[in-house]
Amino acid sequence: MPQGEPAQKPRELAVLEELARVATVEALRDFEPVPENWRRELALGTLFDGDDRVFELYVPGARPADAVVISSARVNRKTKHVEVTITNLARKGSR
Repeated sequence: MPQGEPAQKPRELAVLEELARVATVEALRDFEPVPENWRRELALGTLFDGDDRVFELYVPGARPADAVVISSARVNRKTKHVEVTITNLARKGSR
């Protein structure tokens, strides 16, 4: 790879990340918007759990235990099945 070019994600991980992104956007439609002060700090973490890849959208904290996880999308690398869990946001109309 020529110097100065960004490294590309392995193709499989990029495909799984896109599946997680689409499913997360869809799931978030049922919840109140992410607060603006959190939006500026959002980060994406990727965990490997057997055949699953877990993509977490979170706001980092001073320590890992202080992070505020907004969504967790678990994607099976073989079946491409996606499960999204939303936390720390209110459902629309639940106030």
